[in-house]
Amino acid sequence: MTHAPLQQRSPAHFHIVDLFAGPGGLDIAATIMGVKSIGVEWDDATRATRDAAGLLTTKEKDVAALGPCNLQVKDANVLTGGPPCQSFSVAGNRKGHKALEEVKRLATCLVAPQDLGSFEAVWEKVKADPALKSDERTGLVLQPLRWIMEAKFRREKPYDVVVLEQVPTVLPVWKHYAELLRGIGYAADAHVLHSEDFGVPQTRRRAVLIAQYDPGNEKRAVPFPEATHQRYRKGIKRLPAGTDNMEPRSNGTLFAAPAGGREIEPWVSMQDALGTSRPRDFVMVSNYGSGGDPKNRGRRTSLEPAATITGKCRRNRLFLLKEGESGAKEVGEELDRLSFEEAGLLQSFPARYPWQSTDVAQQIGNAIPPLLSLHILSSALRLGQPDGALINKLAAWEPEHPGSPADAAEGI
Repeated sequence: MTHAPLQQRSPAHFHIVDLFAGPGGLDIAATIMGVKSIGVEWDDATRATRDAAGLLTTKEKDVAALGPCNLQVKDANVLTGGPPCQSFSVAGNRKGHKALEEVKRLATCLVAPQDLGSFEAVWEKVKADPALKSDERTGLVLQPLRWIMEAKFRREKPYDVVVLEQVPTVLPVWKHYAELLRGIGYAADAHVLHSEDFGVPQTRRRAVLIAQYDPGNEKRAVPFPEATHQRYRKGIKRLPAGTDNMEPRSNGTLFAAPAGGREIEPWVSMQDALGTSRPRDFVMVSNYGSGGDPKNRGRRTSLEPAATITGKCRRNRLFLLKEGESGAKEVGEELDRLSFEEAGLLQSFPARYPWQSTDVAQQIGNAIPPLLSLHILSSALRLGQPDGALINKLAAWEPEHPGSPADAAEGI
């Protein structure tokens, strides 16, 4: 049967199942866009945050215990996810490199079958492979492929779109996945995206795979989001701010869409994002060392984007920057450390995002920035570049019923 050419559709056409969904960085972006979304999440504290935000979450916590035919997710035509990356997190590490190669080998096996019976037999062999026995996290990276193949053979309805994201060290796996997916009817590719390129007040890189089911056109180019803001580099001057299209929000964040005739906007700084709570210049000193020296703490001023917000973001130290006798800026007294709301804002979460439980910093650090998700989904679903109104809607979002969990039992 010939598949109809991929066409531009409305947000209402799409229905996402988000694997390893976290606190909702992608799902809140989908909600803003008017796209249905339900997440699969293991951690109870993170599930509590999702509930408070009104995001749908499956009753089952384990991605491996579900599949495309489950009643809660059977209507989804978009698969997204960010599998755990600890196995690959140390660049150049021999063990991490070996894990990457093992995943690529097993992924090739998973995509080879031509029918459901053959796939089930291969999947049983893959699950018993010594590489997965030694580190179960390695197997979790294969789960999206398992869902893709089961949608094809068991549900008999392939996903229209697949979006996967992780740290940059996973890019070789995503490139390999893209090659495999092109063999089963998808146009697919993978690239590293920089979050500050899209107005996130933080330098964070993510390896992103986008695949669109388009049999017969598998070799075509796959659209990725185009940068709207200046990329940060140490020592580079920030572009001057525009005047017509930079709209300050009540929470201090400046989100902007490029004006006509202007290619990109200046990067969004920490001062832009935190202007209400921190109106004076400051410097943030990272909890992490740089250049291999643990004593060489990275430093960013409030006129720059934050360094990557991690689960240890509360350990970052902030100091006032004040004008000295010579007129130069000098480091002054230490300030309060980042609040959870501020750390969330630096990840581009709305100011009123209802973080729950005691591990909020880890939830924030593990999440994909919602503003980056907004751009990724808009490209993957062919909905056009997000405009200023949509971006400002994300910044101004508040939960409809604060403290009232969503009823995930009913699905979508």
